[in-house]
Amino acid sequence: MNLTPGGEGACPYDIGMTAPKGICSALLGAAALLWLGTFAETAQAGGFAVHEQSTTYLGTAFAGSAAGGDISSMFWNPAAAAAGPGCSTASSYSLILGRSDERADGGLFGSGVPVAPGITAPPLSPQSTDIGSDPLVPASYLTCQLSSSLFIGLALNSPFGLLTKPDDRGWAGSPIAVTSKVFTANLNPTIAYKVTPTLTVGAGVQVEYFHLRLTHGAFPLPLGPLPLSGSREYEAEDVGWGGTAGVLWQPLPGTSVGLGYRSAVGIDVGGWFRRDASVTSGPAVSTHAEADLTLPEQVTLSFRQAVAPKWTVLGTVEWTNWSRLGDVAATGSGCGPTRVCEVLNLNYRDGWFYSLGAEYAYTPGITLRAGVAYETSPITDRTRDILVPDSNRVFLSAGASYQYSEQIILDLAYAHIFFEDASFCMASAAANGGSTHCRSSTPPGAVLLRGDSDSAADIVSLGLRYRF
Repeated sequence: MNLTPGGEGACPYDIGMTAPKGICSALLGAAALLWLGTFAETAQAGGFAVHEQSTTYLGTAFAGSAAGGDISSMFWNPAAAAAGPGCSTASSYSLILGRSDERADGGLFGSGVPVAPGITAPPLSPQSTDIGSDPLVPASYLTCQLSSSLFIGLALNSPFGLLTKPDDRGWAGSPIAVTSKVFTANLNPTIAYKVTPTLTVGAGVQVEYFHLRLTHGAFPLPLGPLPLSGSREYEAEDVGWGGTAGVLWQPLPGTSVGLGYRSAVGIDVGGWFRRDASVTSGPAVSTHAEADLTLPEQVTLSFRQAVAPKWTVLGTVEWTNWSRLGDVAATGSGCGPTRVCEVLNLNYRDGWFYSLGAEYAYTPGITLRAGVAYETSPITDRTRDILVPDSNRVFLSAGASYQYSEQIILDLAYAHIFFEDASFCMASAAANGGSTHCRSSTPPGAVLLRGDSDSAADIVSLGLRYRF
């Protein structure tokens, strides 16, 4: 972009089994609740990914997430659809209490713009703001056993999301970004098959809805009818397709190893772009614009190992191919000869996640959990902007499960995320070789905003598991 980027009966569908009265309606109702409960935007994993897909695994800092033990493991590994007999549902609701304080300490928008000899447009005020949000993130799962070896499953999640909105819409960074919103809803039907009693394979299809909305403020000038930069807005959406695959191996009693894969999903969003007239961009624009991007694939390797009658140790290593995201351009016929309306210079690197946790069977009905994790962000000081002020982070988590009855298990988890301090420097692409990220060669007059971000988050999650 220019500045920055009754009794027994058969189910109504043939699944080759009968079900007690009420089960089918409960399953269909659960599927409906999946759709109703997934409208949230956030990002508490690297980049704009959402890690909070399970109350159970939040309690271990996602250690063991692909190794089964709970049907919510199927988000990371579709073979986990065979994690329990019969039919089961699991839902989690995670409240993320996020804070991200951004502060400007330099650049034209932070210190003022010279517009004529002896005349400087004053900087925007205030110089700092909190762009964090407090969303509720739901995730839901449904599995059913069709035979001794065959299982089917359905999951609805929001694997990617972002919502940043400043407390003060007119702060110094508003010409670069005001509201940034990414929302996804991912429907993932899966099938799992026990090849042997100790080896299960699984696969699934991803149908992913993607919605994007970016808004940018204006930088007014004390003289003249036009602002230096005009306000801009781009809103677009699309549906993409992908797949999942995985394997779950239990070579010994008490040992489980899982390897899961979520494929990349190609998105070709289309929507409306609007830009007000300004000194830097010229006449006002209102046009249809399209942009191509590929949401990254993910590989997760996890283990569960019983080490004592009541103790289990868990671990996870996860890789996300964020380097797929370079420059993302929105183009439209109304944006001049080049057709380029906006360019997001993302230029991410691959992300890595490491976690280690433990479970303790305190009583036959109560299980306690804890875990710690470290994640390397796909965003570095050289590629960070105020839209996604992400940085490396540490998770500290604790959780518990209570078996209320033969059918009902209640889950609770809490995590605190410590983010490393993060700096950002945004430049005018026109004066910086087409990049909005500052370089060593960036002229001082091309630096639009320089500053730092201080972020933290607390997550509280409640879950419910029901076994038919």
